[in-house]
Amino acid sequence: MIILKELKNFVNGTSSELDIKNYILEHPEDIERMSARELGKATFTSAASVTRFCRKLGYKGYPEFRFKFISEIKFSATKTRENIELLGEENVVTIVRKVTEIQKRATLETSEGISFEKLKRIAENIHKAEIIDFYAFDTNYYLAQYGSSQYLHARKKANAYTATNMQAVNALMSSEKHFAIFISHTGENGKLVEIAKILKEKKTKTLVITANKDSTLGNIADDFLFASAPKTFQEFLFPMFFSLVKYLLDILWGIEFSMEYDKNVALNKTYDKIGEASLWGLLKKNDWGYTK
Repeated sequence: MIILKELKNFVNGTSSELDIKNYILEHPEDIERMSARELGKATFTSAASVTRFCRKLGYKGYPEFRFKFISEIKFSATKTRENIELLGEENVVTIVRKVTEIQKRATLETSEGISFEKLKRIAENIHKAEIIDFYAFDTNYYLAQYGSSQYLHARKKANAYTATNMQAVNALMSSEKHFAIFISHTGENGKLVEIAKILKEKKTKTLVITANKDSTLGNIADDFLFASAPKTFQEFLFPMFFSLVKYLLDILWGIEFSMEYDKNVALNKTYDKIGEASLWGLLKKNDWGYTK
């Protein structure tokens, strides 16, 4: 990554320039929305100092630097890509190669579409909420269950119900203290749309993760994240969506976990210690037929 390397190797600038460099490296997600003036204010320098710094790195000014910096950290270097298809009588080697490449491309495309500003807003709403509610049906329910269990390890109460009536009742009991995450490939599931309308009335903040940029759910929700499964990979369309939703959930969970890192690590250490002694640790005892 060229620009990141340039920044890390920039050591002979003025104190103001080094402050600007350090801020960019420590707050890369902020650069997308910041003007030269705002960056100067954040670093107690000035817009002129920011411009001089960018020119020292070889750019015409801050706008050019910002564009290339954001492009780089989103992995947006594009290549000519051949279409990948699943053919009959594939061998193990070609299946491994194709699935690996498809996963890489799908994750890259999803990553390129992520807005850092939007992620920060969603993460802040999640952090403020007392309870996280997941709404999903069919295979997507397993993603909801996964997301729910992850948030418990970040000291955040979370719910995921499989039954339609339980999801509806949960929505009716929601409030401003809740945050709802919908998972829907098309964003057009009628049951989820009705639940989203209920949550709108309850003033619950909502997020939809979908593969459809212009969906009914997306238009109702406060925010949406696009899980971009390339349409050329028809055979892998649903497996790719599943993987990409997990990728986005992991990002959101990672942000939440890091906000109160020490407390969350302490919780998980206590959980492991108690569990080892009194729960799954029992399986190691001889009277269960297991040996240590």
